[in-house]
Amino acid sequence: MDSLLSAAAVGSTHGLKGHLKVYSLSGEYDHLADLDECILAMKDGRKKVVRVDEAKFAGSTFLMKFASYDTPEKARSLSGSILMINRDQALPLQDGEYYVADLHGLAVISEGKKVGVVEGTSDGAQALYLHVRTDKGIRIVPFLHVYIGKVDIEAGTIEILMPELLG
Repeated sequence: MDSLLSAAAVGSTHGLKGHLKVYSLSGEYDHLADLDECILAMKDGRKKVVRVDEAKFAGSTFLMKFASYDTPEKARSLSGSILMINRDQALPLQDGEYYVADLHGLAVISEGKKVGVVEGTSDGAQALYLHVRTDKGIRIVPFLHVYIGKVDIEAGTIEILMPELLG
């Protein structure tokens, strides 16, 4: 498992001191407010380690300011990046929960037989979508209880209830 998890999307600048709007991918912000340092996955694929100078709410908007990005012009270069954190900085999981990143690479099984592999995910309007590689190419499967059964991270498997979606 990758030790880094995507935690938030970095949005536009706010104010004159280099603050940026930050949108938690989980909807929770407490763990982001406690960060001293994080990694930003930039739009061009580079990763940049940044020190967090400030994290706060301004009304309902969560803002972060990173060291050495003291003006809106400098901070704007970070807009569109993804804030990544180590697993030990992420929200603790409850029983039966897992991180979306842990779905990548799972064998997709139907009636005990491997029928594909999860190669990625994307957000959909009503659900997360699994990108499943089969012998017929990539198929998109909504991550909904009607289509997906047991997810076993330790065993490395995810059950598909409607294998015809992979047809």
